[in-house]
Amino acid sequence: MTLTGMKKHVGVLERAGLVATEKVGRVRTCKLGSSRLEAETAWIEGYRQLWGARFDELDKIIEELKRKESVDARKKRQ
Repeated sequence: MTLTGMKKHVGVLERAGLVATEKVGRVRTCKLGSSRLEAETAWIEGYRQLWGARFDELDKIIEELKRKESVDARKKRQ
């Protein structure tokens, strides 16, 4: 990656509040903006719980369909 490309990436992260940069002389230091990451983590966790619950419900539906399918198959054999 070029220096210019890296600067653009860091600039985007900085504008988003995910990192903070400090320039001292010729050295530029980047630090994670931990308070900003907490909001994203909470948002992701909310969706993780939502999708977890939806997948649990889907599992229940699939198990019920499998159970009905096996009952129907037994009835056809008789």
